[in-house]
Amino acid sequence: MKLPFLKPVVPPHVFVLMEGGVTYAHVRREEPAGISFSQHFVYPPNTLGASASGTPLFSAGAVAPAVEAARRFGQGHLSRASVVFPDSWARILPVEFDSLPGSPEASREMVAWKLKKLLPGLTAELEVVFLEMTPAGEQKRLLVAAAPADMVRSIEAAFEEKGVRVGALAPSSVVLFEGLAPLLSSRSAGDYALIHRSTGSFVFLVARGETPIFFRQRPSEADEENHEQELRLSLSYYAEKLNGPGISAVYLHDAAPAESLPLESLPVAPRALSGGLFGADPTFDERLAARPELLPGFAAVYGR
Repeated sequence: MKLPFLKPVVPPHVFVLMEGGVTYAHVRREEPAGISFSQHFVYPPNTLGASASGTPLFSAGAVAPAVEAARRFGQGHLSRASVVFPDSWARILPVEFDSLPGSPEASREMVAWKLKKLLPGLTAELEVVFLEMTPAGEQKRLLVAAAPADMVRSIEAAFEEKGVRVGALAPSSVVLFEGLAPLLSSRSAGDYALIHRSTGSFVFLVARGETPIFFRQRPSEADEENHEQELRLSLSYYAEKLNGPGISAVYLHDAAPAESLPLESLPVAPRALSGGLFGADPTFDERLAARPELLPGFAAVYGR
């Protein structure tokens, strides 16, 4: 039974899954916010399978070293955790509806049905998470992240076998926005943009307050000219189709900083997301420089 007026306790543990390994972090929410402990683990050989869609299937052995280290750091206290996975393992897109059912489960079923029509090439069963977007006229809109169900279930089962129940489980850009939106909106004079580039995915999002207005995801392997064109088209759509009044701030998280990123078309100079935005401890940015995936992991705990 949940006690009234009290938020559920969010565990400080988060595991960030990547193509070659998993990064664990123990997040500190109290001031100064930061990461008390983090470590990256390469997946042991022969612990990952492959689904028909090409995304990985996890065994308990894949996450065992990270879970065991987390449990040692927590002196045995590890029963629940958040898990973040790459954007490239999901399809993330805005979806419009004439109306939505009242219950979350009925809404999830309607979203899954609509995705089958929008993405006919995807035949695998999908698990979805979604956020409300600003309406477009009379149309209701949701930002939907859809991932192969067999992959999602394998992640949950792998952690469950090691004694860890997965709470939040979502792709990194969704987690990054949802976790930091209250802070970013308070630091922005109006609409603001978030750019998140990671291995295999380039995301451009515009938000008003804590609600997304525009979202676009493209493969990050595209060349600089294509990224520049995507930004120009996105800004044009925001202004002309969504009647956007203008972007007051742009925040950037680049998990592939060795590659150049064309940003000349942006209306304001982007600000890199860093510990200075939320008064983090001095070691926070050093950790991010070494392991950029820690920022979505931090957001998964900090903003909940």
